[in-house]
Amino acid sequence: MRRRTAWKRRLRRLVAHRGGPAALFLLGCLVGAIVTATSPWGGWGQRFTPRPTPHPATAPPQAYAWTELPPPAFPIPPYARFLKDVLIVLDPGHVGQRDPGGTWKRGPTGLREAEVNLRVALFLREFLEAAGARVVLTREVDRSLDLPDDEDLRQRVQVANELRADLFLSIHHNGVDNPQPNYTTVFYHASPEHSLAALCVARHLLTGLNDALRLETHLECAVLNDRTVARRNGFAVLRQARVPAVLSEASFHSNPQEETRLRDPVYNRREAYGLFLGLARWAQAGLPRVSLVRTADPPGPAGPEALIALDDGLSTRGGFGADLIRIPAESLIVRLNGQPARYQFDADKRQLRVTLPKTPRGGRHNLFVDFQNIFGQHVLHPLLDVPPP
Repeated sequence: MRRRTAWKRRLRRLVAHRGGPAALFLLGCLVGAIVTATSPWGGWGQRFTPRPTPHPATAPPQAYAWTELPPPAFPIPPYARFLKDVLIVLDPGHVGQRDPGGTWKRGPTGLREAEVNLRVALFLREFLEAAGARVVLTREVDRSLDLPDDEDLRQRVQVANELRADLFLSIHHNGVDNPQPNYTTVFYHASPEHSLAALCVARHLLTGLNDALRLETHLECAVLNDRTVARRNGFAVLRQARVPAVLSEASFHSNPQEETRLRDPVYNRREAYGLFLGLARWAQAGLPRVSLVRTADPPGPAGPEALIALDDGLSTRGGFGADLIRIPAESLIVRLNGQPARYQFDADKRQLRVTLPKTPRGGRHNLFVDFQNIFGQHVLHPLLDVPPP
């Protein structure tokens, strides 16, 4: 009884004190929160049952929701070291073009695609440089240069062509009138034969984005020819590229839920990390190259020849099994001036001897040499300019 009387006196003093009503209200909220948190009842007469956490060793696969994003963590995997010195040009789409305003390249509440593209590209550059890659951006600020579309696109891809980059990656997000679609696509230009090396990186990028974003919808084939969208000539940045080039459409900013996620820098970093892991796996599989050693015109009826070195992207790393043949002979494609060429393949030395026609001195040859390594990776730059002996 004495305890109850003393409690009432303290309560009256609190209310009478200046600011007492507000303090009492806050105290009541605190007490109510504590009671609710410690009570087996969640309020309104309903039993509160916390969501059970599946046991990772015993839970069936159906116990996990694919679309539930894991905690944000972005470690650099050890295999990313194979990106060292790989030259990658990142193109944040649409920054620099004329912006007519309105709904052009914007989500339902006005989020600009160009802004998201640039954030993802900057995050991706951070990951790539941490792994030792050489990275160049076509745009580094979110500012319109008021350029016509054709000129803006030409300048973008010119950066990669002049550097003879190992990859040109144009980063985009999709948009349509229908607010429902939301899936990932990676585009290559024209036919699959246009750049087999581009197809290799496209497959890895798609896998990385699928793992990172956990979207619910997936196309039956999400590595697409750009002419499925731009029917006549495809995308200008891919059409004009003279290096392996792909364009990613990670998700749809026209989807209201996805637009909300795309506003979050952490989600943008997830996307960049997915692209990064795709690129790291691409590099881990080896990046084949070819180079001209010399041309010669030995005596005899055979005529002039070009000696070509083949780098499968794996053997020069050394390590266990470095002396094994990692170029299937049947994967070789050799064309001289657009026609099938005669050649001899020395698998042990990883060399080709290509027979050249007897042309007047000063005539140069266009030599195309492609092959697959054991991971199915194709030559990054298969075109060689061959001078006369």
